[in-house]
Amino acid sequence: MIQRLWQCGLGVLLLFCAWQSYAQQVVYPINQYCNVHVLSISSAKTASHNKKPETGWENVQLPDVWDDRWKNYNGGAWYKIEWEWFCERDHRLNQPIVFALNFLNSAGAVYLNQDLLWASQHLEEPLSKNWNMPRYWILPISGLKQGKNQILVYVNGYAFQNAGIGKISFNNVHNNIEQHQQSIWNKRTLFEINAILSATLGILCLVIWLFLRRDQSFGWFALSCMFWLLFISHFLTTETFPYPSVLVASQANLSFFILYVLAFSLYLIRFVNQRLPILEESIFILSLAVIVCVFLTPLDYVKLVFGIVFLSYASLLVVVYFYLAYLAYKSPKTEVYLLLFCLTLIGFFAGVDVFRLSNAATASLYQPLSPYTSPVITLFIAIILGMRLKRNIQKIEKFNQDLELKVFEVSDDLKRSMSEKHYLELENVRLQERIHLSHDLHDGLGASLVRSMIMVDQSEQNMSNQQFLSMLKLLRDDLRQIIDSGSSIGSKVPENPKIWVAPVRHRFSQLMDEMDIHSKWDFPNEWVIEPNSLQCLTLMRVLEESLTNVIKHSQAKHVSVSMQFVPPKQLVLKIQDDGVGFEANSVLEHGMSIGMRSMKMRLERVGGQLKLNSTPGYTLIQAVLTLDPAYLNSPR
Repeated sequence: MIQRLWQCGLGVLLLFCAWQSYAQQVVYPINQYCNVHVLSISSAKTASHNKKPETGWENVQLPDVWDDRWKNYNGGAWYKIEWEWFCERDHRLNQPIVFALNFLNSAGAVYLNQDLLWASQHLEEPLSKNWNMPRYWILPISGLKQGKNQILVYVNGYAFQNAGIGKISFNNVHNNIEQHQQSIWNKRTLFEINAILSATLGILCLVIWLFLRRDQSFGWFALSCMFWLLFISHFLTTETFPYPSVLVASQANLSFFILYVLAFSLYLIRFVNQRLPILEESIFILSLAVIVCVFLTPLDYVKLVFGIVFLSYASLLVVVYFYLAYLAYKSPKTEVYLLLFCLTLIGFFAGVDVFRLSNAATASLYQPLSPYTSPVITLFIAIILGMRLKRNIQKIEKFNQDLELKVFEVSDDLKRSMSEKHYLELENVRLQERIHLSHDLHDGLGASLVRSMIMVDQSEQNMSNQQFLSMLKLLRDDLRQIIDSGSSIGSKVPENPKIWVAPVRHRFSQLMDEMDIHSKWDFPNEWVIEPNSLQCLTLMRVLEESLTNVIKHSQAKHVSVSMQFVPPKQLVLKIQDDGVGFEANSVLEHGMSIGMRSMKMRLERVGGQLKLNSTPGYTLIQAVLTLDPAYLNSPR
């Protein structure tokens, strides 16, 4: 009885072992008649890629993440895949077999029957990255054995990165190319499309922000695109460079994710025209501290710390999402609703991916949904930013229209003001012309009339008709000179001071001789600095008015008239007499003399000044001109 029970138990054990052995075998069809049977897959730790362990092999199932059985193991491991191929009905294998590996994390090498097929560029730190690159190798028929064959895969990686290898497959060349292209699309092409869209949109928003600094949402979105590109580049590059190790590369990549979340959160807050300065500053300071802690985290705690940090900043995006939903509820806007819709899609698919990828054993079998949704979401965000830009442009256009209307109104007001100003200037010119004419009549014709009256009054005999005719001709000449002086600006300056003073000297010398007044005239032979015609006329009027006053009021016996140049550029005309004098201060300050006021105004118009000094027995009148180019070249 005991012997029979022993035989039954042994039979059951043998059946179980046979079933287990069969269960481990996986069949891969190569064509209609030929197949590949995978006999066993085992793994063992190793200290070097140059040494294959003799013991310690453990059966594993692929995909395999060794942290499930070797906790916190960082280093190298060998995977041994034993397989055989055969063809039915005596058919021959007339095409090569393709061996494909879904991923290898992180660096490694592949051998076929002890012959090297391929190896990563860097098997030591900084390690190459192969978890984002599906690979396959064509196994030539000549390199295959009849019966059992062996493929060895060396892997060097870290536990925090879920080191191990992914699914394997055997196939023919044609079918393998289709599968490989699908794997490349899932693992690389979708990320490349996302990177291109993000870069394009980021550059566009950066350019918009440079020309529209007030709308900071464009600037923060451009910055978030830059950090997203740095983060997503980790999924596309196959080397760790420029980082010195895989650990530093992972730390930097997590830092880029933190900065991306901060920039994207600020973009969302600025998009709804909100500012939270104290909270924003606090989160920035805290994030800098978190980034420092990420780089200081020991290797054994990296997986735990990285997971906590990642979930924390993902939670920050969730908080910003609900804050945005609250603001949208308070003040509904179409563009905000569209943005919430995009964020809802991001949150949903990201949640599904995180849940499915949290299981390390099945993570490699799951194709994430986020890469498929990212281009669509990026397009939605572009539409939202376009709506924001359109709204801003409409505001600018409305502002331009309002500004144009305001400018038209101001221009109309300015036109009326300019017309009024022009009318006032015309009136002022007429008034000035009248004043100038009155001064000229007083200084020129008035002096001639006084001189003629004095000659008639002082004459002891009746004057002949010829004498009266001569006096009238002098008055006519003075009147003509007054009329011609209106265009004196363009008239010619006399060649020298003596020629200039000759007409005045002739008229007044005759009159003063008849009144027994001795006159002395002292003028230079030439102009040291030539004045303009208006200055010459002004000095002449001053001289005529001064001599007229001497004849009418001074009771003088001696008169001296002189002109001299005072370096560097002054011209001084002096009229001195020994008459009764007058109160100079009263004349200048209170304007008691029309003639004196006229002389003073004339001199000031040409940049000169009138100086008076008078006491009984001594009176000196000085007309001082500064012959400055500003006054010589500009008419007044």
